[in-house]
Amino acid sequence: MSRKDRSYFTLDQLNRNEKIFLITGFDITVLITPVIVLVWLEAGLNFDEMLLLQGIFVLPIILLEVPSGSLADYWSRKGCIVLFHLLFGLGMFLYAVGDSFVVFAFAELLAGVAISFKTGSETALIYDSLSVHSGTPNGIFGRIVANRMIITFVGNAIGAIIGGIIALITQIRLPILITFMGHVSFSGIALYGYTEPPRVRARTPRAAISKACNSLLRKPYLQLILLVSLTGLVFARVGFWAFQHIFVNDYAINPFAMGIIMAILNVSAAFTSVIIRSRVIQLTSTIVLISLIILEGLYLIALTQVQTIIGVLFVAIIGQITRGSRTPLIQSIMQNNLASDERATFNSIISLIGSTFYLIISWIVKFGSFSRNSTLLLSVSGICGLLGLFLVILFKNTSRTSKIHLIK
Repeated sequence: MSRKDRSYFTLDQLNRNEKIFLITGFDITVLITPVIVLVWLEAGLNFDEMLLLQGIFVLPIILLEVPSGSLADYWSRKGCIVLFHLLFGLGMFLYAVGDSFVVFAFAELLAGVAISFKTGSETALIYDSLSVHSGTPNGIFGRIVANRMIITFVGNAIGAIIGGIIALITQIRLPILITFMGHVSFSGIALYGYTEPPRVRARTPRAAISKACNSLLRKPYLQLILLVSLTGLVFARVGFWAFQHIFVNDYAINPFAMGIIMAILNVSAAFTSVIIRSRVIQLTSTIVLISLIILEGLYLIALTQVQTIIGVLFVAIIGQITRGSRTPLIQSIMQNNLASDERATFNSIISLIGSTFYLIISWIVKFGSFSRNSTLLLSVSGICGLLGLFLVILFKNTSRTSKIHLIK
């Protein structure tokens, strides 16, 4: 990075980018978590239809994820972030006024389009911002991502309680309407607050896609990251909806109680992020990544076995270990091993693969008439497959070299 680039992108702009990155870490969408399952049940949806909605959600991600990621590398990370908030907000508005599977499906489609613009854009913008003044900011970037996750989880805890209270004392759809207004506000913050750092731009969107695909095919440590990411993008998502269905359907939890439960889980995840915040680089090892996959599988198995509400809550809390540590570790390894003109695109490719697998599972569950426990056990089988592939890649490459270097 030249001196001219450093003078063009000032420390003040870097600090402002970091602050906005942290502020928008408060996911306003959390307000709907205590009520969304209740809204679905109120509209007459059952568990397989809920998973099918999530399958519909990933459809536009599959179609647009990689093109939008390459657009971020070619055009503007900031522009893609603004589009995310505007489109996601519109999807929330449809949820606020709709009351049928069809309207909800349109809302999920819009949300999926929105997510395709977000994936990788924020982390790529921050990593490149840091690179202007810090060279290769491995440790700094890892701490910032961990800090954002802490804000996300603590904010989720507070927001879940607030969303539950609002729904309990006013209208069940009001938290969804507030979420719509929040995303519109965040789009303005991103538009007028973020500054694009100087970086190497992709020559064309196609060039960004080609480079990112080559990185995935040629670098074994990025292949390992893909497998760990899939446990979160696919099977942790199944677990997330499953434990909510258990609380609401089996134990008739009301919105306020659901908000309290979500708060407890988010604080638990935040605690995990606090623990690893200063140890991100030290924890980027294959043993830790294997442990994340195994823990996710044990969590899903436990959800099929517990018979009491306290047991479900305890298992769900244990499950937050992977949730609180996965993103900082994965992003640290990933960003360190990618060039600027492929960062957002590579994240999009990972998300695309995860979304495709999730869509397949949601359709299998829907048309195979799987029960909730059968769905969880199917997910455990998938995790075992990922673990096997992880070990094959690891042993294949360690036989050629003494060690796979996750952080160079």
